[in-house]
Amino acid sequence: MRSLRSTLLSLALVTFHLPAAFAEPPAAPNLLTVAERSGFKATALHADVVALLDALASSSPLARRASLGTSGEGRDLPMIIMADPPVATAAQAREQIDSHGKLLVLAIGNIHAGEVEGKEALPMLAREILAGDPKNPGQPHPLLKHLIIAFAPIYNADGNERVSKTNRPGQIGPEDGMGIRENAKGLDLNRDFVKVEASETAGLVKFFVEWDPHVFVDCHTTNGSYHRHIITYAGPKLPAGDAALNRYAFETWFPALKASFDASTGQSANWYGSYDGVFGQAERSHNHWQTFPAEARFGTNYVGLRNRLSILSEAYSYSPYKDRVLATRDFVRCILTLAAENRDVIIKLAKDADNRAIAAGNDVADANDTVAIRTKAVAHAQKITIRGFEEETKDGRSHSTGKHADYQCDLIDKWEPTLSVVRPWAYVLAHADGIEPVVSKLRQHGIRVDEIPGGANLIVTELTVAEITQASRPFQGHVLAMVDVNERPEASVAFGNRSYLVRTGQPLGSLACYLLEPSCQDGLCAWNYFDKWLKPGEVLPVYRLMKPLDGFPAAVPAK
Repeated sequence: MRSLRSTLLSLALVTFHLPAAFAEPPAAPNLLTVAERSGFKATALHADVVALLDALASSSPLARRASLGTSGEGRDLPMIIMADPPVATAAQAREQIDSHGKLLVLAIGNIHAGEVEGKEALPMLAREILAGDPKNPGQPHPLLKHLIIAFAPIYNADGNERVSKTNRPGQIGPEDGMGIRENAKGLDLNRDFVKVEASETAGLVKFFVEWDPHVFVDCHTTNGSYHRHIITYAGPKLPAGDAALNRYAFETWFPALKASFDASTGQSANWYGSYDGVFGQAERSHNHWQTFPAEARFGTNYVGLRNRLSILSEAYSYSPYKDRVLATRDFVRCILTLAAENRDVIIKLAKDADNRAIAAGNDVADANDTVAIRTKAVAHAQKITIRGFEEETKDGRSHSTGKHADYQCDLIDKWEPTLSVVRPWAYVLAHADGIEPVVSKLRQHGIRVDEIPGGANLIVTELTVAEITQASRPFQGHVLAMVDVNERPEASVAFGNRSYLVRTGQPLGSLACYLLEPSCQDGLCAWNYFDKWLKPGEVLPVYRLMKPLDGFPAAVPAK
């Protein structure tokens, strides 16, 4: 395998020059968003989004209406897919990717249904793209020469319908109200990517498995710290993920994306985060800019663990509603343009990440090849400047004075392993009552699982529960468990019929390790899939197999 340094040096970013945003011609009334029609006082209901996407798809032969699936209450999760020539299936998209070097980008909005900017911005951008080349009337938009673009603007369709003017207090608009954060079952859909319990998440993960987008964009709105950045962003960060992908995102992609957005809009984007401590608390420090944890439950992290480039977009909730929508539209446009300019680099990055995962799994017990399953946050070497405000304390809480102040902050968005395991050749799941849900969940993620016919006597590493620490309160319907294990290497174990083999020599091999390791801070064990066996001294039904099993070649051959 190539060294990480040589891999990164080969990923030189194409110089990016974003053309000035053109004046879009007047749109037909049925192609306007609710935000536009209301003078940016309201946001769309589900029926409005469906009607708008239907109208957009009918407006151009290059668009197709599709669906991510249905919500918990049975609402369609509508999509629009734009390509030249048009595509309606994953197979058609794959043919264009393989034959013409196209890049597939998926962007979603409204995963938290009070954060409506993506829901309004994505259809506006779709309308702009479907209007064609602004410099050559009658010709397709130049982005469609290089990209297949899928937008799903209303991912949390059920939460969207629970509109109230009291939702998201403090956010500036829409004044007619907005939906709620959770879905109809009270689940935060951006904490569901490991357990995949919501039907919405199941539909999105199915799209990842079948369509395999190279780039994923997740549009949010932050109501955290006071600052002067209209958009903040984040990318893949799990140390268990591909190191070259993580470094490319942090060192190359996001600096270029920020530069393009800032230059083309005259506004400012920066890393997503918040100052020290709890938002609003008095006497708040401005020394650190802290981000969300490196856990796969978050969509941005999960997609990175699938070896793909992911982008979190967070509009600033204390800016006017119209400004947030337009900034989100402009930011996603910058993403699409940058992706088109650098499609060869991104496609190669994804293929190389897949091949590294395959090769790592095919290597036999390389002691230097470890997978991080617990992490801690540390600061990056260089500080960043956060454009903020002076703050004052009122009623025991911190408030912005409106007076500008810039802060030099440590960026706490780097994650180091605190616990890692040597990547095994495979995991063996012993046949037992309760193991089938684990197998089904792995397959739902797109991980290959094979049945061991006729049973086998194998030399494996046996894992026994040493200590269990349970969360003090339920979270997303679960009481999370942190499990420490004792290991017994070279254990001889007889496996009966219907035992399963999960080889790590596959593109999602690192994801398989992360989900199956019992001590992982955010794996399936943490989410209660192994609760039946969580007793001190109990042998867990998941074993590490460090050497190849006769008759079972690598799950995927190296490309």
